[in-house]
Amino acid sequence: MNIQLGRQTIAKAELERVCLSYLRMLPRCQHVTRVTIAPRPSSQRNWVVIEIDPPLPTQADNDARNALTELQGEFRLAG
Repeated sequence: MNIQLGRQTIAKAELERVCLSYLRMLPRCQHVTRVTIAPRPSSQRNWVVIEIDPPLPTQADNDARNALTELQGEFRLAG
């Protein structure tokens, strides 16, 4: 049995919605309309952000990706 304490496993579409909601709380990211993730084979973090739409300026993109790194520690991609 594979148990991940403190980490919730959710479907791709739901995880993308969580990421989008999380980013929209950041001042430079309130206009983001879509976050796309993809599976990543890893025992620690099994998903990665592949696109944020619309594209963000460099500093805002860095802020967004740093924020989403926190979510990678809390959520696993189902499948």
